[in-house]
Amino acid sequence: MATDSETGHFWRFQWQLLLAAVVLFTRIPIWKKIPDEALQLSRAARFLPVIGILVGGLSALSFLGFYAIWHNSWLALLLSTIVGILLTGAFHEDGFVDSCDGFGGGWQKEQVLAIMKDSRIGTYGALGLGLMLTVKLSALHLIPVERVAYAIVLGHTLSRSFSASFMYGLSYVRDEADRKISGHSDQLTLKELAFIAAIGLSGLLFLSILHSVILLLVLFLLQRGLRWYWSRRIGGYTGDCLGGAQQLAEAFIYLVLAATLN
Repeated sequence: MATDSETGHFWRFQWQLLLAAVVLFTRIPIWKKIPDEALQLSRAARFLPVIGILVGGLSALSFLGFYAIWHNSWLALLLSTIVGILLTGAFHEDGFVDSCDGFGGGWQKEQVLAIMKDSRIGTYGALGLGLMLTVKLSALHLIPVERVAYAIVLGHTLSRSFSASFMYGLSYVRDEADRKISGHSDQLTLKELAFIAAIGLSGLLFLSILHSVILLLVLFLLQRGLRWYWSRRIGGYTGDCLGGAQQLAEAFIYLVLAATLN
């Protein structure tokens, strides 16, 4: 049986992991000192959907504010997208760009990994990012304006749960030195995966059962497809793969909502 001291330490560490997640996955300043043991991406990843609620909530609020000022949903969506990108420092967009360049320009595993590590943006990355932003904005624009704020929060939250799910049962393919630097030292546990899923799926309570089933089926097929593709091409995943997965999932969420909420 856990003592009060052990229970207190557990909850203090969870709070530290949440703050670490804010530091690792956003540009929101945190002035509190965070222990190095908490600043591990694989440990803080359990709070990725919570970060989705935070970033998605602020983006949704900015959309409502911009729409109230200009009464134009397209402009409000564009400006709120900029807000979201500023909040995260384009963290996931950068991973998507690197994934496009790596898988588009590389043939062998070593080539793919080397290209993804290159900080320069290539043709595949530039085209991919432009098309991705266009798809997301266009899909959101098709959603009834009174449901857009909800769609933004759901998209940010559920897509981050989707991205984190690959850290369970799939191998990180970088070498040991890179593994330590990037924080991908451990795989997610089943309990962490269950927590991530519960937070990410909570937003579906505001959708009908039919719409939820359609959305989950699409994301399931996307998840299986990415697992198969990454395993075949590089034998696992990288941090850039996770960023790319988040962006793809967010786009598919908006596309499904655009098709079903009208």
